[in-house]
Amino acid sequence: MFVSLVALVQTSNYVLLSIWGIFSAILFLTQGKSVRLFILTSIFFGIGFFLYLYASSHWFLNAHSRELHIFLNRLALLLILLPFLGLSLLYKSPLLHYWNKPKWNEMIHFPLTWSGFHQVKIKYFLLIALAINIVTFTPFMIRNGWGFIQDIWLVAIIFSITNAVFEEFIWRGVLLSRFSEQLGDKWAVIITSLGFGLQHYSLGFSWAMCITFSIGGFFYGGVTVQSKSIIPALIWHITFNFLMVFSGLIISNV
Repeated sequence: MFVSLVALVQTSNYVLLSIWGIFSAILFLTQGKSVRLFILTSIFFGIGFFLYLYASSHWFLNAHSRELHIFLNRLALLLILLPFLGLSLLYKSPLLHYWNKPKWNEMIHFPLTWSGFHQVKIKYFLLIALAINIVTFTPFMIRNGWGFIQDIWLVAIIFSITNAVFEEFIWRGVLLSRFSEQLGDKWAVIITSLGFGLQHYSLGFSWAMCITFSIGGFFYGGVTVQSKSIIPALIWHITFNFLMVFSGLIISNV
């Protein structure tokens, strides 16, 4: 239900959104507390996501520079967080559970993060992941040349930091915290990774590319749950964004 909501809001399919709302109301009235909380979390996200999409496509078209446009566009992600912030203040509950010092020595498994045929400490896993990303994108950066990097370095800084910080607070912070409470860690990681990937459709990526982002989101979520902190995923996400921009693979979409 949550994943379909992410897709339907981006495609403005109001007929199916109405059906989604009716089905959600039925579940809310007939199911237990965890399902009702899941429905409320999804609705709060849907409202914030709709506001974000509207703001990013209507409010910043006349920005004086590309850098300002990108900053305001990414800043609009705050609109997704606002409904949850209001709910947190109302009930005096933590907004997110993963704003802690990372447990770097905890183990992460491959391929499912919580189980698999190989395990490694999170601090080493992150170093390996970053090294793989750097090696993968280096040929693209070499092809573009130093001049290209000099031209877009400010865009890279603005986009990479603001996008990663806000997206991590949304997906591995607030939503992963809420869904972990309601459905357990494993389902929370799966749902947030799919939603994280599919929401990139609004940035101009194909659905196939969005699935690729979902795979990355799965490991971001797994690292967050295992380390009890969004900081490792945040470091990874910022670095990945820099590599994407400097490689030229994302510059046309931001």
